[in-house]
Amino acid sequence: MAWRPFRNLGLKVAAIGLGALLWFTVSSQQTERSVRVPVEYRNVPASLELTGDQTESVFVHLRGPENVISGLAPGDVRAVLDMKLATPVNRGTFPLRTDQVVAPPGAEVMWIEPQEVSFSLETMGGATVSVVPKVTGTPAPGYVRGRVTVDPATVDVLGPADQVRGLQSASTGAISIEGATAPVTATVGIEVPNATLRLRQPQKARVTIDITRGGTL
Repeated sequence: MAWRPFRNLGLKVAAIGLGALLWFTVSSQQTERSVRVPVEYRNVPASLELTGDQTESVFVHLRGPENVISGLAPGDVRAVLDMKLATPVNRGTFPLRTDQVVAPPGAEVMWIEPQEVSFSLETMGGATVSVVPKVTGTPAPGYVRGRVTVDPATVDVLGPADQVRGLQSASTGAISIEGATAPVTATVGIEVPNATLRLRQPQKARVTIDITRGGTL
């Protein structure tokens, strides 16, 4: 049978047009949806530190074509705050506008709940503190613990200035000498006392504990 591409051309054109109309009708139907989205704090001045108690997420109510709204995936919508002009504040609040919400094309932000976020911004400080080994357990009977050395002996710590000011030392992870009859050497992490502080450069410490016989150091 000969191929006749233009046979029933009118019906074919009508079918294509009907399909396009159906797609346009479905895709243009408006729907609404509320989603929980993350709050991003951008351009925080280098001299300031978010202390970790800031608002992490908000609810955003969106309206738009059904295919856009139903197809939202994690990360498609987020609230973004530009902090470049921020100053130190203890538990301050900041209004959150709909134009600060990033959403896919076609999705209209109707409202946000809550309409403001809270955070604390503190002046950042730094200090060099000693590293104190955390030694647990006791040597075998007839042996005693001798000199303890740690490398590095000091580390640089960063964080809110008032927290850094009161910091005397950082500690290592635990090193057990339970039942030891010879020197114990271990490489362990270095820890700061709370989550608002951090090491300037993540690093580990090499700790050596001398174990001697008969109480001789």
